[in-house]
Amino acid sequence: MNFFLSTDLVIGVNEALNLNEHLAALAVQKPGIIYDANLAGNLYFQDVLKNLTTGYKNSVLYCNEFGGEPTYAHLENVAEFFRGNVPDGIIAIGGGSTLDLGKGVALLLTNQVPALSLKGFPKGVNDPLPLVTVPSLLGSGAEVSFNAVFIDEAEGRKLGINSRKNFPKKAVIDPALSMTAPMESVIASAMDSLVHCVDSFGSVKHTALSRIFSVEGFQRTFYALQQGQLDRAESRLDLAIGSVCGTVALMNSGDGPTNGFAYYLGVRNKVPHGLAGAIFLKEVMRYNHNHGYEKYALLNPMRSSPSPSEATAELLEEMDELYRQLSIPTLVPYGYGKSNAADFAHHASEALKGSFSGNPVEFTEESARSVVFQLT
Repeated sequence: MNFFLSTDLVIGVNEALNLNEHLAALAVQKPGIIYDANLAGNLYFQDVLKNLTTGYKNSVLYCNEFGGEPTYAHLENVAEFFRGNVPDGIIAIGGGSTLDLGKGVALLLTNQVPALSLKGFPKGVNDPLPLVTVPSLLGSGAEVSFNAVFIDEAEGRKLGINSRKNFPKKAVIDPALSMTAPMESVIASAMDSLVHCVDSFGSVKHTALSRIFSVEGFQRTFYALQQGQLDRAESRLDLAIGSVCGTVALMNSGDGPTNGFAYYLGVRNKVPHGLAGAIFLKEVMRYNHNHGYEKYALLNPMRSSPSPSEATAELLEEMDELYRQLSIPTLVPYGYGKSNAADFAHHASEALKGSFSGNPVEFTEESARSVVFQLT
């Protein structure tokens, strides 16, 4: 059994105000700071940034105004910006896309190669600059993962730069930074956590250790969403822990159809990744349950029946209610119906064979068609 996590974690309200200390511990003397443009109006973030730039007057700032998930071309442009005034460490503050951008920049600044040459799983690359990640949304888990997702515009596919050298040296998780995020973004990110937890839980490559993280992450995130009090710091802490747990579990097992569907829909229809995963999650779970998979019962701490099948059915009923509460859409608003559902399933199946193979029950193009039909 193998298990890995290579990022130091610090979680706490107002912890971002201690970023100077964390950078000093890494011997960073000239940080490059990449931050989300949508944080600019956040008063707490302004205090965090002022604290950083006062402590590091030579810091190099880049405001990430790129809409949506980053492309390799955008990564190349940002790396070129920093090559004009090279830092000795990177701190990325923002959502998952900005954190991934930080990973890519940290790697490109020590490897003088085109960004596209690093797509996939590059070998023989130099160590990146030390990276500190500070998430402003809680769910993608990008703060602790080595994966960095980028879109290849020519191929119309999400690929990424996936090297274990991408692991951030430290993740500083401060729920206070997320308090001004739009609620729809908070919910979409939390649903991304649920996808990570469920896909990793059911993965054919799961381990006993990865499942501990899958269950803990699912239950913390699901409970926080059910309570409907996401404006409280305590709920954001649950989302923060759920995000870390879900991503750690996913890294140590593998994904499944839901995460694969999310990538495909996200690129094809420009749907935010967390929301795209949410659309498919419940119906993939229901498909698996209908085909004999009963272990989702372990995700349900409030089960009233000792029967795994009945406990799984109870969980799916609770998820039905949660989806109504959160107004999670189907595929219909994105232009899909019964007339083109089979076409969507076919193309998704061609692109996602790797993700489908991780499912706990056999998942084929016919399976994909069944799930998509339920959503149209």
